[in-house]
Amino acid sequence: MKHSKQLSELTEIEMHLIEVRNLFSDLFQHMVMSSKGLMGFPVNNSQLKAMTAFHEDRHYSMGELCKIANVKMPSMTEVVDKLVEEGFVERVRDTADRRVVKVRLTDSGKKAHGGILNTREQELMNIFGCLDEKQRVRLLKSLRVVNAIMKNVAVHNKE
Repeated sequence: MKHSKQLSELTEIEMHLIEVRNLFSDLFQHMVMSSKGLMGFPVNNSQLKAMTAFHEDRHYSMGELCKIANVKMPSMTEVVDKLVEEGFVERVRDTADRRVVKVRLTDSGKKAHGGILNTREQELMNIFGCLDEKQRVRLLKSLRVVNAIMKNVAVHNKE
């Protein structure tokens, strides 16, 4: 009996995860589509994720960009190549270690990045603006709990 209840709960967890994944995916796609025209050329999801990975006016290693944007290294290399070609980022040698190449936004890239962030802020307001303060606080707390639990599950499954 206990095994049947556990299996039923796990099946329900799976169903909720699928539904939440699909909802997040739809929201992300909506936000991506609203930002795509800002760069002046057709942008794919990886390029947009790379552009939003820049949080400060600093140099990023390719590994840092991959981690922040959740993009694999070969894909990130192609993305950065395209963004260099379009003039949004440039590669620069690390002053401490000349073997290391870092990436930074150009002036044009900073302008596009600002536009993307402004559009993203507006989209977040459009999407979540229907929530009152109590609902926003509840959603944020719930997402923190889910995030912590899922990190625990991920760590457990890596072992």
